[in-house]
Amino acid sequence: MKADLKFFEDKEKVIIADLARYGRQSGILSLLRLISFLACAGFIIGGVISRIPVLYVCGAVIFVLFVILCIIHGGILSRVEYLNELSKVNASYIARIKGDFNGLRNIAVKGLKRAEEIGLAKNRLYGKDFDEPAHDYCTDLDIFGKKSLFSLFNVSETSFGRKKFAESLLRPHVSDISVEDLKSRQSAVAELAAKHEVLMDYQATARCGKMTKDPKALLDFASNGSKTKPIANILGILGCAVWLVVPAVYIFAPEFGSASIVFCLVFNFIVFAAGHALNGQYMKAGEGMPVQVKTILKLYSILENAGFENGLIKSLIKGDEGSRGASESLKKLDKALRLASLRSQPLFALVWNLIFPLDYLISYLLGNWAVEYGKSLPGYIDSLAELESLMCAAQTGLILPYSTFPEFVESDDPSENAVFEGKDLIHPLLEHDTVVSNSININKDIAIITGSNMSGKTTMIRTVGVCTVIALSGGMVPASELTLGRMRIMSSMRIVDSLEENMSTFKAELIRISGIVNAANEEKTLLFLIDEIFRGTNSDDRTEGALTVLKRLSKSYICGLMTTHDYAMIDKTSKDFDNIRYYHFSESYSDTGISFDYKLASGISRQSNARFLMKLVGIE
Repeated sequence: MKADLKFFEDKEKVIIADLARYGRQSGILSLLRLISFLACAGFIIGGVISRIPVLYVCGAVIFVLFVILCIIHGGILSRVEYLNELSKVNASYIARIKGDFNGLRNIAVKGLKRAEEIGLAKNRLYGKDFDEPAHDYCTDLDIFGKKSLFSLFNVSETSFGRKKFAESLLRPHVSDISVEDLKSRQSAVAELAAKHEVLMDYQATARCGKMTKDPKALLDFASNGSKTKPIANILGILGCAVWLVVPAVYIFAPEFGSASIVFCLVFNFIVFAAGHALNGQYMKAGEGMPVQVKTILKLYSILENAGFENGLIKSLIKGDEGSRGASESLKKLDKALRLASLRSQPLFALVWNLIFPLDYLISYLLGNWAVEYGKSLPGYIDSLAELESLMCAAQTGLILPYSTFPEFVESDDPSENAVFEGKDLIHPLLEHDTVVSNSININKDIAIITGSNMSGKTTMIRTVGVCTVIALSGGMVPASELTLGRMRIMSSMRIVDSLEENMSTFKAELIRISGIVNAANEEKTLLFLIDEIFRGTNSDDRTEGALTVLKRLSKSYICGLMTTHDYAMIDKTSKDFDNIRYYHFSESYSDTGISFDYKLASGISRQSNARFLMKLVGIE
């Protein structure tokens, strides 16, 4: 599968045309609203001055027209908001296909003014809140950051979707993942990748619903909500029944009719005041949930109407067999919250409750919902999160020059899984138009890669690591072919010292390497990635240390890659090890500089360009 830039460029033109059309309609409706409002006010004022009843009637008719225009205009404004968000989503796809990380950042902060908002938008894009510096490979493989796997592939707009996708990229152990699970995810990803419009609709809808905040109020209420107390139910019923007094009084004692209405209003005021203690938790919950509930319901509706055939996707949307599903539950909650919106202003709340005990009805509906459906809500949220994670995994096929689904070793034997055989691999974070592909095979053995500075060694082992991470998330990998096992990934690449922890670069590297060596004792499949081992010490210690590490890692259930300039170590491995493959990168020289082809080849390179590079920068 490969990126379809033309689809998104054509989509951009359609969105621009729709925005222009709705913009014109919005302008016309704004004018009509103003005219109808002024006309309504004019007729009513005229009726007051002239005392002509027909003017009141005309004013009332025009007021109804004004309300209808407001509703239509509100719908158009909502559509414009949606199209603006859809435009940003579409622009993000174009930026991803072009590998334009600056463009992604600019889209994320577009329209924001406050520094705090801009910072939060960047953080959501980069995923830095999920960063784990001590993780097995997080920093080394650019999982999070400005130019990272997360910023390139993340299309989840909800807080829980972002978290789920981040977790899928950070799996340190894969022993709990079966081949069947991975194939099921791959099948789901394939169908999602084929539905561009659905993914974009989902993302734009979530953006309109401001789903970046955790649905804490919703989840807390669902978990802890309870039915209203009997006394509250009795007061609510009395608040309704009291109005039966009015027709009875008008029939039997009409002279007290007006007084009976006042009595009912006063009675309901007392009921309303008493309800502050009885209904407080429900009213508070009703204020914090409406927008998120409405948006989650819309997201489920989009997915239900998309016509998915994949079993995993359908089970996530519909729930377990026999379940009433998320939509039925959320529709009931949404109806209750729509009632709660009628009391959005304190004055409105008072007026409504004087006429009818609205707070008691809202509390009753919310309490019943929490008891009947509340325990299921976390599962509905988790299903959406999993679907969004799968949408992110589908991005490889939508934005990269080419991609394919990897094949996994069927066996559960750790030794059989120590395999990585890739053809035409590319690193997804490099410039898509100029990136160079490479092929490499590792099967229960270790690849040592040599070559000059800047020739591509580190990028090569990162490419292997990144492709493995993507494969284990269920996504398509940027390669023409890939067969691999289910492996834990561990790396030692970006090593930095720490003044705060009184740690030298060499000590920091020792800790990373010791973690890899200790993991080798677990008899679980391991893929290790080590860049320039023990660079922080003298040559003799580096050589002996590297040989010791290689011996500890020479096991049938371990495979890995190591880059080095240590040719003394290379000479000894060629004599003492039979499980090592040698690869190298090379370059060519001219009067104007060095040229790299970034193509991996078999064998050992003993070239060094350090002196040439020093000369280029004026160090001779």
